[in-house]
Order: sequence, then C-alpha cells, then structure tokens
Amino acid sequence: MKKAGKLILLAAMVVCALASAWGAAGTIRRTEDRIPAEVYALYQSKSGRARYLLREKDGFVAVYKSGENRPERLTDIETALLRRADRAMLEKGIPAEDLPEVLSLLEDLGS
Repeated sequence: MKKAGKLILLAAMVVCALASAWGAAGTIRRTEDRIPAEVYALYQSKSGRARYLLREKDGFVAVYKSGENRPERLTDIETALLRRADRAMLEKGIPAEDLPEVLSLLEDLGS
C-alpha cells in the first residue's frame, strides 16, 4: 500500500506542476516586432547630420557612408542573433553622426 500511496502522491505533484506551468505560460506575452515611434524618432532626428548609416547586409551589420550604396565596412555581427527591435532598426537604417558614434553603436549591437 505504501507504493500505491507514493504513486498517487507523485501523480498529484505532476498534475500540480503541469497546472503551474500552464498558468505561467499564459502570462507570457509576445512582444511587438515594430519599433516604438518615440524610440526611432530619436535616431531619425539625427538623419540630416548623419555621415554614416548602419544597415543589414547579407546577414551582418554593415556600415555605410551616407548616400553610398556599397558598405564601407561589413562587420562580423550577425543580425540573426540580435533582438527584434535592433533588427527592425537596422531595416530602417540607424544613422550616426561620426565614427565614435558608429563604434558605440557597433559595441552595443555586438554585446
């Protein structure tokens, strides 16, 4: 009888664990794939002064000089490994005013 009691207790614990997992999974919400307008507006305000633009090319982050079609530098930062918001920003293009800002952005994306 001891073995049957242990099995019943184990089954009850499994049911409780599954119910808890189900409840916790229901609280997870999918984040939106788009960039909040106010976040991208901060970058867009720089676009007139931007000498560089960060974009995606062939699955990697690339640095373009403003108005150029060929990247000045192709980094080893894989876009597939970035957060959705960062990938969405790269699709629109992330403007940078100077080289130190480019390096700062690349450091942020690479970490």
